[in-house]
Amino acid sequence: MARLNELWRSVDGPGVPPTLDVKRVKARVNAALDADQAERKIYMKQKLRMALIAAAAAAALTGSAFAATTGWNGLSAWFRGDPAPVQEYVDSTVREVADKDYNLTVEGCVADESSAYLTVTITALSGEAREFLWNERFIDMDLFYVAPLCRAPKTGDSSEPMAYSGPGCHELECGTENARRFALDMWALPASTTALRVRCGYMEEGKSIEVPLAPVPSRTVKIGAKGTGVLALAPTTLPEPETITISEIAFSPLTVHVKGSLGKANATEPNIRFRMADGSVRTQAQMLDAISWGGSSADYRFKEVQHPEDIVSFIVFDMEYPVDGSKPAPVEHDDSLDPITVTRMEKLSDKSGYSIPVRELTEKLGGTCDWDPATGSVTCVYRGVAVVLKAGEATALVDGKPVDMLAAPAEQNGVLAADSLVFTDAWSIDGFVQRANIYNEKDPTDVTTIWGDWYIIP
Repeated sequence: MARLNELWRSVDGPGVPPTLDVKRVKARVNAALDADQAERKIYMKQKLRMALIAAAAAAALTGSAFAATTGWNGLSAWFRGDPAPVQEYVDSTVREVADKDYNLTVEGCVADESSAYLTVTITALSGEAREFLWNERFIDMDLFYVAPLCRAPKTGDSSEPMAYSGPGCHELECGTENARRFALDMWALPASTTALRVRCGYMEEGKSIEVPLAPVPSRTVKIGAKGTGVLALAPTTLPEPETITISEIAFSPLTVHVKGSLGKANATEPNIRFRMADGSVRTQAQMLDAISWGGSSADYRFKEVQHPEDIVSFIVFDMEYPVDGSKPAPVEHDDSLDPITVTRMEKLSDKSGYSIPVRELTEKLGGTCDWDPATGSVTCVYRGVAVVLKAGEATALVDGKPVDMLAAPAEQNGVLAADSLVFTDAWSIDGFVQRANIYNEKDPTDVTTIWGDWYIIP
């Protein structure tokens, strides 16, 4: 585990290093190593650290007082939009445990049948603990352990798995120099899970909190279809996505789980679409954040909490499968939603990844790109969202709101190139620079990376 800690820090991986779930580790480390993605994590980590430094000037509060005065709005740590569809399933009970050095508080929890989301606060109760609280080694694999408590199939009694699992973790602004606050998430929970046992690895053995779960129910739609997926963010020599099979899609207001045969691990993923109650079609990139994929399943989190009634069908390989189980029907293929490739431009600074050509991206997506000679600004519009850029200025306007970029746009060989993240965020598209790893047959540690062009999924 110590070696994994060091590897995770060496690529500046965010938060607590991942546990040994192969799919999740590979996906997250690949993302951290990829030049066009890693820089965002570095940037966000720097912004978060500055926010925490500013917050440290606030008055000190105990963990229980902080939780009681703040209340639990934990869903906002993972989801945008209105949490109303699952509000009745939110457990906002404040639970805490303490030893001589720390107070651990679970402020609230919400779960569906395969995942859980918690917000926790750790408060230092001694001078030594407070000093370590802000040590760079504090955020480590030993920080949190979360174990699912499962109902035994024969007796019905709850039992705890032999080993704890490290949750996904990212830090939240806390507002006190004596405490740090974190959002935790657990995935692939056993179906028989009834509660979670939460503990901080820096506290005495036996000091833990048991959080009962009342899962948000999910629904399953049978698919049974075969077709071509899309490339996933992974080093691969595959020139085209593989043919995959999707057997079923299970979803709750929080998550989507696609089951089937997804080809070589992390090389190809599904590209499902959603028919909404208002008749519109939304893409996977617009609706979902990927958690893991490969082998026989792909797991996603909705970007916004969904009302179950708002999704009326899934569109898979140009067949529409109603959520109510009625007969599927063919739909006309929409070429504008197929993946595109866009020229890979050079890096704009030593802190940014490869840049993307502004006009080529916008027009290949079907948007408009207009240059204003009077101001020197370029306005790109897609999906009704305007992004305004100007060469040499590191702040863009997205629908009139300023957004800082990793580097200022610049002309490269007469083409305006910009940070890709302003577009992927504003337009809800997925994208990465394709790459292939070439291994030396005589020395497996000798790897050459061949970079390709951008692969964009609308």
